[in-house]
Amino acid sequence: MKTLKKMFTVAVLAATTLHACDEVTWDAVKKKIADGKSYTTEYKYEGTKGKLKFDYRTVVPDHIRAEIKEANDSAKVGAILVYDSAWKQVRVKQGGGIIPRSLTHPDVAGTAFLTPVFSLVLDQIGGAKPNATAEGDKTRFEFKTGSGRFTVWANSAAEITKTERVDAQTKEKETRDFSSIKWNNNPDTGF
Repeated sequence: MKTLKKMFTVAVLAATTLHACDEVTWDAVKKKIADGKSYTTEYKYEGTKGKLKFDYRTVVPDHIRAEIKEANDSAKVGAILVYDSAWKQVRVKQGGGIIPRSLTHPDVAGTAFLTPVFSLVLDQIGGAKPNATAEGDKTRFEFKTGSGRFTVWANSAAEITKTERVDAQTKEKETRDFSSIKWNNNPDTGF
């Protein structure tokens, strides 16, 4: 019986220790983003602009390429959006043509087509301090901002795997799910 109690105690301590190791700090997440000079990721967006899946590449902060792989509006699939700070615009290649969009265009301003997506997340959160909660192999960070509630999930490598933003007034929800993140890989950001 004593051996069984000891084994149970050791198992509980081991499980608690392993669980605590999975937690990541918000400072570690911010450092990961700050250290990322370039990255690629696939991400799914769902919100006021529809449901979209992107192949996303950036060389921070001046070059972004986002290709729409899936969309609830099939006309958007295959569109490639490219931002190069030297152009002072975003160019959209769709079908046989290229359409320029000014940096103030509603489809561009305040989006991940103009600001690298992980930097955009930090901008949207502002200086808010999170409440952190371990959830299995991820840590959930909850923020209350002037515009509503923002939740970020990060893995043990301090990579953002999901975000959810809920507007305080309209209650509209926007989510992003990230996968296949590769850091400092200097990706091609052209057409």
